[in-house]
Amino acid sequence: MDVSLEQLLVFQAAAREKSFSETARKLGKAQSAVSSAIADLEIDLGVSLFDRKGRYPLLTHAGGALLPEVEAILSHRDSLKERAHALASSSEARVAIAIEDAFPTAEIAAVLADMSRSFPSVQLDILQPTGGGLLEMLVNGEATLGLGCARPHYPTGIGFRRLGDVVLINAARYDHPLAGTEGVRFSHLADHVQLFLAAQTGHLLTSEYLKSPRRWVVESQVTLLNLLKSGLGWAIVPRRLVASELQGGEIAELRLDAYPFTDWRVGLDLVWKIDDRPGVVAAWLKTELGRSQISG
Repeated sequence: MDVSLEQLLVFQAAAREKSFSETARKLGKAQSAVSSAIADLEIDLGVSLFDRKGRYPLLTHAGGALLPEVEAILSHRDSLKERAHALASSSEARVAIAIEDAFPTAEIAAVLADMSRSFPSVQLDILQPTGGGLLEMLVNGEATLGLGCARPHYPTGIGFRRLGDVVLINAARYDHPLAGTEGVRFSHLADHVQLFLAAQTGHLLTSEYLKSPRRWVVESQVTLLNLLKSGLGWAIVPRRLVASELQGGEIAELRLDAYPFTDWRVGLDLVWKIDDRPGVVAAWLKTELGRSQISG
């Protein structure tokens, strides 16, 4: 059995795209080349990886079982190449990381302080993406690393590591009508202005919250919190950001009728572009940030 990395890459991409033609387009190959690579891999492994009976190929039981093994091999390959590149590189003069508003930056302050001591001449640029721009910053090369809320699915070419999670709550000022409502229903939320952080668009909300027709979109978490404290509407915010206001009674946590005893936890991820070859400092920073354990 002589399995090539190229075959594994094609299999991984096909499993993600669920279409050989789309896989070919993403990889810049002919569809026949994709089909041949998968067929050869099936011969080499001695199992059928895809069921081709329907309109789109579906992973077989064997294909689904082997996919994590393939992804682990490719991840080790990427780590090997990244480590070798870092060893062969000189220290870069600048590193840029993008951090979403919802990410608790204080939790990584110690890592950044260690970086400052270890690489005093290196400039660190901390960028703040707006809307869904975190991944775009990585793809466009504006940032080497990203820190933000987890996405349900990452596009091909983006790697991630889960660092922990953050607890989100539905909140309003103490004298807002919703604050005095027992068992807040989704219909109640729809009757009032929702203060909506643009960065929440793709990964913080469930479909129930999309029913509110009155929404004010803001780009900054600071602005959202100021508007919330002014009583202009309700919002979804990390509990840690309003902990003192909750304790002091300035802000009230809304108890939703559908989720009376449920913490709403959203993952926090370190993300990067797999094909990037980080320098010494970026590789060090990625390793140290990857060791973080965040809860809040």
